[in-house]
Amino acid sequence: MSKDNYDELARDIVDHVGGEENVAGLRHCVTRLRFNLKDENKADTDYLKNRDGVVTVMKSAGQYQVVIGEQVAEVYEAIVNQTSIGGDTSASETSDGGNENDNRNVLDKFIDFISGVFQPFLMALAATGMIKGLVALLGTVGVDPESGVYQVLNFAGDGFFQFLPVMVAITAARKLKMNEFTALAIAVAFLHPEINNFMTGDVMYNLFSGTAFESPIYSTFLGIPIISRLTVIIPQLSLF
Repeated sequence: MSKDNYDELARDIVDHVGGEENVAGLRHCVTRLRFNLKDENKADTDYLKNRDGVVTVMKSAGQYQVVIGEQVAEVYEAIVNQTSIGGDTSASETSDGGNENDNRNVLDKFIDFISGVFQPFLMALAATGMIKGLVALLGTVGVDPESGVYQVLNFAGDGFFQFLPVMVAITAARKLKMNEFTALAIAVAFLHPEINNFMTGDVMYNLFSGTAFESPIYSTFLGIPIISRLTVIIPQLSLF
């Protein structure tokens, strides 16, 4: 598909999801454009499902998902270049991080939050996981763990998971619309080497529990939502 075709498809999709003014946020995964629409009733789902270049349309976790396929990144870029939308924020959203017509239930909002936190670095997560798998394979075929190749690959695979709380902090802060540096301060505090001396009890939750990628992330997940609300409440209290 040529660039002109991507541009045409991008314009058509935006027009038939209710126009630019109906889009509260947009991001993409490997195959889908994930819209957060202010009013899904304004979207012409039947048209989009039958439109060339669109595989199908799905509604999940409060998102309006237009399935494109492997060309999704090009279509997303065309939308961003032609409009003022793209990413998770919009000037028309309310100050508490949602939009006025958000009628999603609690489960949909929770799923949207989790997918919004992990989706931006999902490809990097998969890539480093594959590196870890390669390291494990090298060990089984007799590669010396002290060799340079083994060590470099091991560090490359472990590094991302070692600092996963930092990645979670950044994306969670963006999702909750709080200061990213405040979120990073929470994450890096729990990465301090000496903190292991104080955290001898069981953690509340381990990501990838029971695997080589096991990583405690409860501190970041709990701390950032709490701080995101305090940054709104504390300035209001100071007015009294």
